[in-house]
Amino acid sequence: MSANRLKLNTDKTELIWTDTKSNLERIPGGGVSLTLVHDVIPVAEAVRVLGVVITPDLWLDKHVTAVSAKCFFELWQLRRVRGSLDDASV
Repeated sequence: MSANRLKLNTDKTELIWTDTKSNLERIPGGGVSLTLVHDVIPVAEAVRVLGVVITPDLWLDKHVTAVSAKCFFELWQLRRVRGSLDDASV
């Protein structure tokens, strides 16, 4: 990274260990955190990669929950402005 003049932003860097549920249960404390020079990157419960929420067991339940919540919020927002539209614009 330093050869390309890049700097690690530890506030935005996330670490996740992925495996099957049975193998993840064998790891104490959810896995070992990563230490780079002076920075320690702890293990996260879920990470977001290109808008997809990934969990250690690679199930998409948290991603589906997040997308559903966002959709319901947008539908609620549309319901709030529905009264200000006239019939001709519908």
